[in-house]
Amino acid sequence: MTNIITQPLTRQLLVFTITIALVITSSCKKSDPVPTTDDQLEFIEEYEITYEDLNAQIAMLTDDPNVYDYPDVLNEMRLEAEEPGINTILVSKVSYWSVDNQGKAKKLTGLIMHPLLKLGKMPLISLNHGTVLEKKYGPSQFNPFLVNEYLDFAEVIIAEAMASWYGWTIIMPDYQGMGDDKDENHPYCNTELLGVATADMIKAAKTTLLKKYRINWTGKTFLIGYSEGGFVTMSAARELEKRNEAFNGSACLDGPYDLSGTMLDLMLSDNPFPVPYFLPMLLVGYNTMYPALYPYDQMLVSPYKEDIPKYTTGFYSTSQVNSIMPENHILKTVFTSAFIDTLTTHTSKAYVTLQNNSSYVNWTPKTEMLIWHCKNDDCVPFGNYEKAKTAFGTLSNVSFVEWPPVDPIFGQPIHVSVAPRAFKEGASWIYHRAKY
Repeated sequence: MTNIITQPLTRQLLVFTITIALVITSSCKKSDPVPTTDDQLEFIEEYEITYEDLNAQIAMLTDDPNVYDYPDVLNEMRLEAEEPGINTILVSKVSYWSVDNQGKAKKLTGLIMHPLLKLGKMPLISLNHGTVLEKKYGPSQFNPFLVNEYLDFAEVIIAEAMASWYGWTIIMPDYQGMGDDKDENHPYCNTELLGVATADMIKAAKTTLLKKYRINWTGKTFLIGYSEGGFVTMSAARELEKRNEAFNGSACLDGPYDLSGTMLDLMLSDNPFPVPYFLPMLLVGYNTMYPALYPYDQMLVSPYKEDIPKYTTGFYSTSQVNSIMPENHILKTVFTSAFIDTLTTHTSKAYVTLQNNSSYVNWTPKTEMLIWHCKNDDCVPFGNYEKAKTAFGTLSNVSFVEWPPVDPIFGQPIHVSVAPRAFKEGASWIYHRAKY
């Protein structure tokens, strides 16, 4: 791949020191003041992606003419757009104020991207990334020169396509414990913290846009996410409504909304699980947030009580973390019998904590929402959808799509295989609402 970042950037990421008087000079020959107040985005570095660069990125993604995969998604997005843009987009790594795992103020990182020269107004879309084990794969860490990592950043490439072809402004929060936040664990499936991290970035982005920074905003805001991103999208929608922060809709795709039911059943199942590292992420996240309820020495048998906290730090690969899990991939093998009893006792604090973190409980959505789920998802089972539908099914503002079973692609889990289709359906749902 050649010249992903255009010549004025000389194939280098522009790194800026943020000061009160700083001004960014972008490669499109525009100079704008960078917002630096606490309620706005602070710009760290940026680069341009041309239409040709985007097509070159897409060409590097795995493409099988016999299956529906990411190149098909991106091509369909281009065809769907009534006036498909060929826009050069500006991608910026940013920071913003939110909270850490202890609820204290902290700078978190993410991405914002938008067309450089688009005429007319643009909606704001928060694309909330799915499960990522390693901190270096948070969206803000994307390096367009590392071609061998494109599949690890497929959601970033999808976001670039949305920005270019639909003409959207896209933000992608890293969340706590991801991206530049290297000194704490990721609070996996913690509905409050992840909802706050996402809502705070949306607020900072909206404040920045209202200052007329580079972008002519329509005033419309949407959220979308798959897998953990679906969970985060629902959690952020709840947080935004709690704050009375206006937004227009959320597309929740194959998310683990039902932690104390469907996902707990999966954890305690006698059947093997396709991607074992899911459980260490959850247990380390919950030990971080609720150490008295999820202590390693009471939860886990050896060697897992030593290995899971040692290797689930965000600095080891999925293959390394998978390798420390039971060879038979039966997740409950790691638990002590006493902790299994605790998790199956519905009055226990550990169980209630899972229940309270289920993203569909204890609220009623007021804004428009799509809940989309593949019926044979093998990592985030369809029961999550059914529980959400039971809770929200009578609401006129919530729509439900049960996607028929799909076949695995390239030997991967169904959950991975259906992700391209989910993103296309969620993006289309937003597109038809954002353009009016």
